[in-house]
Amino acid sequence: MTDPAELCERAVRLYSTDPQAAYDLFAEAAQQGFPNAFFGLAEMKMSGVGTERDVAGALELYTAAAEAGHPPSMYRLGAYYSGVDGAAEDPERCRFWFERAANAGMEQAFPEIAGIYLYGYGTPQDTAKAFHWYRKAADAGDPLSMFKVGYMCSEGVGTVKDTDEAVRMFRMSAVAGVPEAMFKMATLARDGVVPGGAKAALTWYRSASDVGFMPATFNLATMYYEGDGTEKDLKKAFELYSRVADTGDGDALFMVGRMYFDGLGVEKDMVKGFEFFGKAAAAGNRIAQEFVEDIRRRQNTQLIHIDGS
Repeated sequence: MTDPAELCERAVRLYSTDPQAAYDLFAEAAQQGFPNAFFGLAEMKMSGVGTERDVAGALELYTAAAEAGHPPSMYRLGAYYSGVDGAAEDPERCRFWFERAANAGMEQAFPEIAGIYLYGYGTPQDTAKAFHWYRKAADAGDPLSMFKVGYMCSEGVGTVKDTDEAVRMFRMSAVAGVPEAMFKMATLARDGVVPGGAKAALTWYRSASDVGFMPATFNLATMYYEGDGTEKDLKKAFELYSRVADTGDGDALFMVGRMYFDGLGVEKDMVKGFEFFGKAAAAGNRIAQEFVEDIRRRQNTQLIHIDGS
């Protein structure tokens, strides 16, 4: 009888070039009760590669493998019951299988079960357990979990408050590329918690903005607008505010309107300024709302359009 592990290795090698042959090899190994083979068949049934898509059959195989102690199958079940790909959500089963996978040492499950306990998904909220699992995930090198540990240490959630450890975690997460952590480091620099002041904040905001984190783009625009930590550059500020305004952000819409209205960093255009004030008001910016209401009271709004039209 051929070794089932060898059959599975051959199946993996053939998966992309000859999925039907890969399926047959997984099936042969599965006849010997090999959990990795159950998992391989389940993956193919779930995706419809090498066979017809069969979600129910895939779940049976994942469950058989998971009950035999196969951590990746436990993880797959946890993900499935979270409601991915339109599946019916089952918070209790989701928590059960992610926790089984985490307890079996599967690092990808550490942040999943941490989040479940942090928010009380399918189980009572338990911030201490959440911190335990986020810490394990961070120690295993997960950058987003480093950010979560930093937050929990900074606020004393699920653990004792520890500002030094929070800063260390935020910095590690930021260096690893998490934009929320870069934003946090910028805030810490501006507040004097870490060295560098406005110049360091500018660098962190720019890094977060470069990967599309709009709150950082807005703050970066404000630093160029005010000349804080850098030379004042109204043209650059206008460009950055406009980028955020394109997402519908009320504060950015207001700043774009203000800069058009006063000709700051862009050619003066009061009509466009009024249009952006109207858009900002509709998006919830309080100053724009007050301004628009004042204009409506004092002027003929049939002559000056301030509703974005």
